[in-house]
Amino acid sequence: MMPGPGQSRRIGRAVARNAGAAGLIALALSLCAFTWPWDVNGPWPSSSERPVAPLSHPSVETALAGLPGGPSGGFRFVAFGDQRAVADGEWQALMAAIAARAEGDARLLFMLDTGDIVNDGRHADQFALLADILAPAADLPYVVSVGNHELKDNRSAVARQNTAVCLAGLDADFGVGRMYYAKQLGRLRLLVLDSNDLVYGDDGSAKAVATPAPGSRAEAQWRWLVDQLARPEPEGVVTVVAMHHPIVQSSKKHREAASGLWNLRVDGRSLPELFLDGGVDLVLCGHTHTFEQFRLARGGRAMHLINLSGRPRDSVLGWGAGARRARDILGRETERLADWGWKDLDGWTIDQVDAMTRDEADEFAVFDLPPEGPLSYTVHFLDEDAPAGLRDTEPRQLD
Repeated sequence: MMPGPGQSRRIGRAVARNAGAAGLIALALSLCAFTWPWDVNGPWPSSSERPVAPLSHPSVETALAGLPGGPSGGFRFVAFGDQRAVADGEWQALMAAIAARAEGDARLLFMLDTGDIVNDGRHADQFALLADILAPAADLPYVVSVGNHELKDNRSAVARQNTAVCLAGLDADFGVGRMYYAKQLGRLRLLVLDSNDLVYGDDGSAKAVATPAPGSRAEAQWRWLVDQLARPEPEGVVTVVAMHHPIVQSSKKHREAASGLWNLRVDGRSLPELFLDGGVDLVLCGHTHTFEQFRLARGGRAMHLINLSGRPRDSVLGWGAGARRARDILGRETERLADWGWKDLDGWTIDQVDAMTRDEADEFAVFDLPPEGPLSYTVHFLDEDAPAGLRDTEPRQLD
């Protein structure tokens, strides 16, 4: 059992290991008109009958200006991600819980989504469904780090255009050619990245994470990030980075992207070094469909990485879901990461603070930024048997 808010261990599931037997079972089920317990598209329409419209949530700057007493009194924000995978009821329940929380909390400033806001960004009608799902919290600003599903892994110009229109209100410079931006919200410095360009390349043709090509969007974003993190900040500023893809994870699926981002070096500097040297306190990410937290330290500095990306979907006989499950690697973090392809780990201390390896449930977190001092957060797991349908953790401070 991992210690910490999740208080969880891995759920073992039988997995068919013989490909021939698995194929025979699948054939037999299909002949019996068996219906799988999931739909690849879920509730997401594969149509484009209506043009994409910009979301109508207020801007975070407008909300900040209307905050009682201003930002100096502190504020809170909600974070979640990868909800497109559970949009057949769980995302709706999560939004209802967030809306109820917002009604009783005047200092809840905005929602932050780490991406995968629709299932396939090529289909315009999916963005209308997104607006419907978000409607209970329509008065809260909606801040997004774009995910691979809305951009179709950068392989579709239509998907990128649709996403640019839908999220046009995020920032004045947000558009097809640039989906990263910065927000200065009181003493919170929020840097929102488009990790898709780094992982897939500008046109989605990259087979692995590679040094950004000169003149590419990925190179421009890297230079922008270097510039942002080089700017001196007053004492007490808390820096949060939001990006869809993690740089550290224990689950198997998408491991190559995470290790690739960790191993990437530009002008001799890696992304985690850039974050740590630039004073980043927290990296919020998604992509893996689980909850997990790491503390990463080097040279007397430390930052946290928290992945809030829902849960793995149920699957028949365990096919597919197990690869998404977080692993308990406590006490063996650098050893296991090295085995899985992470490089240049010398000098790093990496601690798996928590991981959801049992009682898997969809989740969101509420982060509290007080007038001074570090961030703290509480995770709220959907649980129909718990009061108000939520199983809450104790608050945890990010040291």
